[in-house]
Amino acid sequence: MSYVSWYPNTSRDRLNFFLKTFPAFIVLMFFLYFVLDWLGAFEFLEVLVRDNSVWLLDSIFGLDTSEFSVGFYQRIDPDPLTNSNVYFGYPHFPGIRMGTYPRTLLIIRACTGMEAGALLMTLIFITPAKWQNKAVAHVTNLLMMHIGNTFRVAFHFWFTEYLYKLWGDADKAFFWAHDMLSKVFGFVGIVIFTLVIERTGVRIVSTFGAWIDAMVDGFKRITWRIQGKAFYLDKVVSYEESTTEGSVPTRVEEITSKNFYPKEEIESNKWSFFKRTFSTFAGISLVIIGIGFIPALNRVIGTASDNIAGSFGALQVGAETYNTFWWQSTFQLLNPDNAFTTNVVSSGVLLFALMVALLYVTPSKKVNKGIAIGLTPVIIFPLNFLRLGFQRWATWSVATGGIKDTKPLLYENLADMVTTWLPFLFWILLFVGLMLIYRALKVRAFSMMWIWMHQLIITLGWVVGLRDKPGELVNSKAAVTSIGSE
Repeated sequence: MSYVSWYPNTSRDRLNFFLKTFPAFIVLMFFLYFVLDWLGAFEFLEVLVRDNSVWLLDSIFGLDTSEFSVGFYQRIDPDPLTNSNVYFGYPHFPGIRMGTYPRTLLIIRACTGMEAGALLMTLIFITPAKWQNKAVAHVTNLLMMHIGNTFRVAFHFWFTEYLYKLWGDADKAFFWAHDMLSKVFGFVGIVIFTLVIERTGVRIVSTFGAWIDAMVDGFKRITWRIQGKAFYLDKVVSYEESTTEGSVPTRVEEITSKNFYPKEEIESNKWSFFKRTFSTFAGISLVIIGIGFIPALNRVIGTASDNIAGSFGALQVGAETYNTFWWQSTFQLLNPDNAFTTNVVSSGVLLFALMVALLYVTPSKKVNKGIAIGLTPVIIFPLNFLRLGFQRWATWSVATGGIKDTKPLLYENLADMVTTWLPFLFWILLFVGLMLIYRALKVRAFSMMWIWMHQLIITLGWVVGLRDKPGELVNSKAAVTSIGSE
């Protein structure tokens, strides 16, 4: 039997492979996650896992399943925003009720194994291999996923009831059986299933390897580009000696381009540039961050954003100093966990401190650097005031808008968006916007960040053995030369 090597060995081949396979991977994953769910495929698997796990509880674990209630149940989740629950309408989710455990155990999509199974199926589709091998890999994957996860779910049910009998705490028993053990089994199972798929001749791990190599190549290209652009224009003064005896030398001013990327220093693992710039950066950052703990500052920022939320229509019910340094605002119906706390992070002081310190240590013309530092608070704080006010109004609107009773899943998704994804995306976009403004001002702040990261990655590479330690390769060549000359 002959094998054809498809692994892309050159940088260009790896890039072409990535561009052909990764978009297809995203499209297929979307189809397997959402379209199959819309067609009802996961509901069929959920019922199948429920029924077979009950059979395993009877035949292997020896439980009296005649006392179980097997059917469809209403899903009830804790409300992420208020002190209540979210009810998912009519009984829809397959599950069981055991004789001695007080909670209903539901089977959802993750229990079927097909969230990880869809990932493996997609990799099988896009990995170059014979169609016969892919067919065997798909069948093998489906059987392993169903059988393996059915055993895992059955064990989870049995162990949950066992721990409840032992401790008498339903939540604690579920946490240890599900989160601390069953999820670990699921991860180990994915590793085992991947190795089995590899034995069918479909090298899905190699596809991951090619993607990683392509991304590493991309990082190298970015580094080369940043190295070339890590410069600033500066005025250099020199004096030309006059040819006339006794005359004063002529003062000459010349604008030159200075590149500050310490390429040779990084590759030789010298840390002088890193230590000098990063220590200054850290010191300035800590001083400014300390300002963010001033109670009056947080009170002003919190009050201003509360007023914006109130102008949109949100109803505030209380505000107080929280933990001495921070300001906390509470809105109608929101539980204490969702009280809005204005602190050094949410106020914008942290980002402001990091940006000012980064600008200070970045080599650049003093005028450009001064303009960049002056613009930074003007951009960060007004935008963050608006973000805080909008987020508080949006969170209050989701909690009190009535959508929880009509579309519970949408309610939970919106609650996650306004409390987690909205601030996350805001800070990412604000950071990118600041970097673009600094670049327009010819202050290469991002280059400074890349220098530090480059230094750390190079050193980490030889620490873990992925690169030769600086000097080792030269010493080994010298040793070989001396041996050969004897």
